[in-house]
Amino acid sequence: MASAAALQSGRSRRPGTARPAASLADLVEAAERVGDAARVLDGMADLLVARADGLSVLQIGAFDEVMTVLAEGAGTGSRGRLARQVVGLSRPPRKLARRLACDSEASVAVPVLARCPVLSDEVLLDIARRRGPVHLAAIARRERVAARVADTLAERGDQSVLTTLVANRGAHLSLLALTLLSERMEDRDRLAAGLEARNGLLPRQRDALLRPTRPDPAPGRRAVAAVALRIRLGLDESDLRLWLAEGRTDEALIGLAHLAGCSPTQARAAHRATGLDALALIVRAAGLRLSTLGAYLRARSGPAPTAEAAGAAVQAYRAVTVAQARGVVAERSEGGPPSIPRPVRNLP
Repeated sequence: MASAAALQSGRSRRPGTARPAASLADLVEAAERVGDAARVLDGMADLLVARADGLSVLQIGAFDEVMTVLAEGAGTGSRGRLARQVVGLSRPPRKLARRLACDSEASVAVPVLARCPVLSDEVLLDIARRRGPVHLAAIARRERVAARVADTLAERGDQSVLTTLVANRGAHLSLLALTLLSERMEDRDRLAAGLEARNGLLPRQRDALLRPTRPDPAPGRRAVAAVALRIRLGLDESDLRLWLAEGRTDEALIGLAHLAGCSPTQARAAHRATGLDALALIVRAAGLRLSTLGAYLRARSGPAPTAEAAGAAVQAYRAVTVAQARGVVAERSEGGPPSIPRPVRNLP
């Protein structure tokens, strides 16, 4: 933690004014002495707000470093109060704002996500990929939403997020985002109102986006488009787990095939097969955790696998390395003999 001497400049105040709060150095010393992160954080937040307009860049940086550390040990209530104070500052501490925006508690993250101007598009994109609808809705309300962030919101958001996004004139909507909104929004009146407010759209483009969708317009194509977007943004294991949790098995299997280096047809066949070895091999080839294999097994239709079958799948997963599994999967994809390498013992 920064020393009190290094933060001594935080003591200065205008001559003739009452001291508004303990100095930054005093608060750091208190944190080191009593370890009461929440109490010291509250005092430091009050000090920052009281002196914000007169602080130098260096002093704000000192607040940033210390408060970010203290926030890790503070409770949800303290972090929520801090978030509401930070968004009211003209020059919020950047590291602290990023920490609060990434908070899993919506009461902490939402004020910062919706209003804090210092969050980069990279930070917002990362949060949009990982967090749930409440966090996404806050991002969709921002004064400005970059196109690549809007793409992810349009692909992952629920109906509330989509409605907020299309109505936000500060959101830059790419053709991909507009297409996703057109396909996914259930409230067509709000979609029409949002599109009407976008001056860059030609009438024929608006008409095409508002055209009624077919009852079941090729779910395979929708799944492929969703996975293609995730690949462009950076597909990883968390995306597959989220799709499985949401019941979007098509997307989860197409994404699995991409990571494992096989065809979606091969992944779907393995997922439907009576035996579980092929699915275990593809999951291993994708470099996924054993718990993700369990998630794919739970997503299968029909009766749950027996304990013996599940145990055999675990053994098949552990019997080969990722590199060996990828070799077998590639061999099968190319039509070669489906020889399985000799099991490697004592693998984790």
